[in-house]
Amino acid sequence: MSTFVNEFELDQVAYKPKTKIKKRPNKLLKRERGVAFLFILPPVISFSVFTVIPLLVTLVLAFGDFNILTFEYKFVGFQNFATLLNNNTVAGRTFLDSVVTTLCFIIEVPIAIFLGLLCATLANSKGCKKTNTVYRILLYLPTVCSAVAANIIWRIIFLDGASPDSSGVINNIFDITVQWTKEKVPLITAIIIKNSINGMGSAMILYYASMCNISKEYYEAAEMDGANGFQRFAHITFPMLTPVTFYLLIMRMSGCLQSYADSAIFANGNANAQTVVYYIWFYGLHEYNYSLASAAAILLGVVIMSITIVQFRLSNKWVLDL
Repeated sequence: MSTFVNEFELDQVAYKPKTKIKKRPNKLLKRERGVAFLFILPPVISFSVFTVIPLLVTLVLAFGDFNILTFEYKFVGFQNFATLLNNNTVAGRTFLDSVVTTLCFIIEVPIAIFLGLLCATLANSKGCKKTNTVYRILLYLPTVCSAVAANIIWRIIFLDGASPDSSGVINNIFDITVQWTKEKVPLITAIIIKNSINGMGSAMILYYASMCNISKEYYEAAEMDGANGFQRFAHITFPMLTPVTFYLLIMRMSGCLQSYADSAIFANGNANAQTVVYYIWFYGLHEYNYSLASAAAILLGVVIMSITIVQFRLSNKWVLDL
């Protein structure tokens, strides 16, 4: 009996699970991790200095009253946000007007996307195969041009002078005297036209690249079933381009809400075309009211984030999962 018990105990010891021994990293692995850390250190420092720290400072300033001259800070809660949304104050009325103006500029987003899709379709057509390179370069040139240069050129085009000699290209060609850079409605219309033409180049390039990647087998099968050109575009080309359309909507909408050069350069600071970002610049760097400007920046960031989240949530219903 004792022999059987001893053998049983030996079997239990033999089948006892072995504990994992943690291996310490050797010197080569430590050195590799150190080198990898040095490689990622510059972007981490850049992100911390230019993104994280300014964001934290903006949050602190938005909920306080900061005097740049005396460096005095007083916590005021949501008072700055209430001032921005109060139409009875000058700062609030100006902010709400800038919000309306910025929302009006969103009209150029679907126009630029539609024009880009139309130009890409023409570039991908059989009749434009020989000249599509020059065609694409000419349409894409406004996109690579700097925002300052582009706005100066467009300002000359829409210039409204007191005499025909000092008028812009549009007024001289159509023999009209529209105050494009002074009156509110013509000024906003001119900015929408400018941004739509400038934005269609990038949309055209993305759409054209996506069209070239669509398999020809789909079109061949559709032709065998008797589908015409419009049906092939509606049921094959356009659904396959929905990921590009979604990307353009996200980027163009975000860029439109952060418009600054339109107000500062094209409109030359005209109050009729003042955007939210220009409002932030004016009250922050011109009026030295950092608290009010920070509150406006927080509101703008929340709006952009909310619109982006809604677009991502709705994308499952219309964006094709390739």
